[in-house]
Amino acid sequence: MHRNRRFWIGALTAALLISLGWGFNEYRLAGDYRLVSENNYRRALTDFASHLDQLETDMAKGNVASNPTQKVLYLSQVSSKSEAALKDFAQIPAEQTGLSYIGQFLAQAGDFSRTLTQRIAGGGKVSAEEEKTLRDMHERLRPVNQKVQDLLVRMDTEDLVWTDPSPTIRQRLGFGGTQIAEAAADGSEAPSKSVRSGLDQLDVSLQKLPPFSYTGEYATRVVPKPLGLPNGNVTKDQAQVTARDFLSKAGYSNATPESSGDSQGPMGGYIWKYKEAYLEVSHQGGVVTFYRDQRSIDPRTLSQEEAISKAKMIMQSLGWQMVLTSSEDFGAYFQFDFVAEKDGVRIYPDKVRLMIALDNGQLVGFDAVPYYAYHHSRTFPAKISKDLAVRKLRPDFQVSESRLSVIVKSGNQEVYCYEFRGLYQGEEYLLYLNASTGSEEKIQRILKTPRGEFLQ
Repeated sequence: MHRNRRFWIGALTAALLISLGWGFNEYRLAGDYRLVSENNYRRALTDFASHLDQLETDMAKGNVASNPTQKVLYLSQVSSKSEAALKDFAQIPAEQTGLSYIGQFLAQAGDFSRTLTQRIAGGGKVSAEEEKTLRDMHERLRPVNQKVQDLLVRMDTEDLVWTDPSPTIRQRLGFGGTQIAEAAADGSEAPSKSVRSGLDQLDVSLQKLPPFSYTGEYATRVVPKPLGLPNGNVTKDQAQVTARDFLSKAGYSNATPESSGDSQGPMGGYIWKYKEAYLEVSHQGGVVTFYRDQRSIDPRTLSQEEAISKAKMIMQSLGWQMVLTSSEDFGAYFQFDFVAEKDGVRIYPDKVRLMIALDNGQLVGFDAVPYYAYHHSRTFPAKISKDLAVRKLRPDFQVSESRLSVIVKSGNQEVYCYEFRGLYQGEEYLLYLNASTGSEEKIQRILKTPRGEFLQ
């Protein structure tokens, strides 16, 4: 009897020790993973600040330059640095990352510079109005750069956290916070408590400024009138039902989203929050245009193939029938781009982006703004034969894939093209030839990295 009792006590003790060991190991792994994530965020912010600082310098030099050669040099560097800054910015845990006014501003600055570079290189000139737009962009970029550099310094000297800390019991009871209240009362900006809130403050300040008016691929990112939103406006109650249904499909059953205000403008909508997730339902049409879940992501368990399968299933459950065109590995999640296809023609302006967490396959990011901004019924013009288009390529360009597509050129002009993917001297390229005339419209080089394929 005593022997059995000692046996069970020993067995239970061993089980407890094993359980504690397993729990401690899981806790340690989760801590290690959070440390890796934070280090990735820190590196992204550091790279973002570096590219932004160089971007501001190149833009200043481009404004001063009068020689066309120097103008092309600095404007082309502005274009490349803005793209690099955008890639870094997409990895920083800030509100509406990738769709914010900061991201929009960087895209517009790079696009406008690229448009002017192409014109000057072709013997054209920059008008006085365009020179003023360049100066205005630089004036807007300077405080953005300064605030980001300040955030970087505070992160290093004050151990600034990435997200706002939870309120203390004292703050929940209404005590404390006097300094912030006073700062807000006199019109000054309260010091941010985290990197994310600092970027959010900067984003809000940019929202108050008027959009730029110029000719370029992203000139109508803030479109005068969205082309793809359904007709009719919805009420706040109707928008909440839509938000709740979307959250359910994103993995949150019985979610109770709370209102977090409205956004204005042509793509404006009702903003909703639930736990660490937030989403926007458009006033017009009542569709979800943007969603981001900034929950902590545990160590990855899914492969790329499993993540792709999850992404396709979620797209189908949300009612989208689109083609997957690219994927990118960000460590904790995969990012996927889907585009519309009609009669075998890929329509690249009509794009939807998804982010799938690699710990459980849950949707953590959704961006349908490009689709709802640009989607409309298109009629394709008469085209030359594919054989004739192929004959216009270099004889030593080895075609591996071909299709019809719609792309966007500078000036926000859509072009109906033959898309050819292939090899030239050991490197892969995408070549776009006008499907009606056969003229070369665009060339992109494909860079393959462990994170995915990138276009240059």
